[in-house]
Amino acid sequence: MAVVVLSQVNYRTGKLRDIAATTKLINDHGAEVIWDLAHSAGALPIDLNGAGARYAVGCTYKYLNGGPGAPAFLYVHKDVQDGGWQPLSGWHGHASPFAFDADYAPAGDISRFRTGTHSALAYTALEASFSLWAEVDMQALRDKSLAMSELFRECLADRLEAHGIKDMTPATSERGSQVSLIDSQHGYAIVQALIARGVIGDYREPGLMRFGFAPLYLSFEDVWQAAHHFRAVLKSGEYQNSQFHVRSAVT
Repeated sequence: MAVVVLSQVNYRTGKLRDIAATTKLINDHGAEVIWDLAHSAGALPIDLNGAGARYAVGCTYKYLNGGPGAPAFLYVHKDVQDGGWQPLSGWHGHASPFAFDADYAPAGDISRFRTGTHSALAYTALEASFSLWAEVDMQALRDKSLAMSELFRECLADRLEAHGIKDMTPATSERGSQVSLIDSQHGYAIVQALIARGVIGDYREPGLMRFGFAPLYLSFEDVWQAAHHFRAVLKSGEYQNSQFHVRSAVT
């Protein structure tokens, strides 16, 4: 069987894919789909069951706020859990880990996909984050996310074209929680100049300046200030300083 791996939100453009429609299309052609939720989990409502999706993976260090080193996650629909196999079989995935049998027998539920003991410190940070998520209205979060990204774009709209910067962010209904701008000549330096001012975006070749909005704790004031710094960097030309053109391993 063919398997398709897709990100719900395209990491470059920020375009949001329709999980239900895409899953049905792929399944109708006899294939399975594994959804990558790295750029959507914690930024918008996700209904994998309602969409008919059976498999998904993702990370918790981005919008779920687990921080550096936070564990990844795996989703397998309960109807197909006993048909999957974790090639990195570990003690925590055993059906009876304290039986100490000579042969390995995977658990009959989702726990069969565990490998071994993960970092307790990483889980502690994630647990603190999840305690907040239990109280979050995801639709309200989504509404705020879209409003924040739109505010950022509106604050910059009259300056981008003059500086040769292209806004490739999708329309509101097709957007994740990011704004994507392209400047193939100065993109890297602009992002570095903004970081020096405390506005943390990131850069991806070729020319992509990416700005993500975590609505759980960012404010509209934060967004306005970020746009203000962006405008100042463009107006002053400070991104042309040599220090902002030095490439580092992490962009």
